[in-house]
Amino acid sequence: MKIAVLGTGRVGGTLGRRWMDAGHEVMFGTRDPAHPRVAALASETGARSAAHADAVEGADAIVLAIPWPGVLDICDELADRMANKVVIDCVNPLNATFSGLDLGFTASAAEEIASRCPRSRVVKAFNTVSSATMADPSYAGTPATLFHCGDDTDAKRIVADLANAIGFFPVDSGPLAHARLLEPLAMLYIHLAMNGWGSRCAIQIVRR
Repeated sequence: MKIAVLGTGRVGGTLGRRWMDAGHEVMFGTRDPAHPRVAALASETGARSAAHADAVEGADAIVLAIPWPGVLDICDELADRMANKVVIDCVNPLNATFSGLDLGFTASAAEEIASRCPRSRVVKAFNTVSSATMADPSYAGTPATLFHCGDDTDAKRIVADLANAIGFFPVDSGPLAHARLLEPLAMLYIHLAMNGWGSRCAIQIVRR
């Protein structure tokens, strides 16, 4: 699968690496493909890098790994180019102090992204796990849970397959509106990670 990863930070960089290792074709989208950090990431992974618009052009799936609210500018800019494509929203709408969310319970970043890109197949995913867990989702042999939600069944299946490919246990969490639950769940994870647990922990759902 051809995957455009928009964002070259810890989340985008880690997911891009993992999918390259799993045999997918990855292109990193960035505002400055010539930036030394971006060039180093491309060299390290073997992936190509390009401007955002060029990266999404031939992609089957597009990963939004850009901090809130800058992601909304990207959506406004590229909505037509992302039409009919699977858009994986990894974004948490954190406030300026990282102490809470700008949206939650009655709205979500995922729904805002979908409203800006009405012809895209938006799936919320990878927002409740750290980049450390993305790098290695196995905890004592048990995979970390990857909650995802969306309104397009086939798009969710594609995201589940991509999660499986890098070692996660994907859990379909319902319609895109349930991002109103997953984003506050991510805020809880962030709180725990910043108060003693660190980033090398993950949420797992278990059943008998």
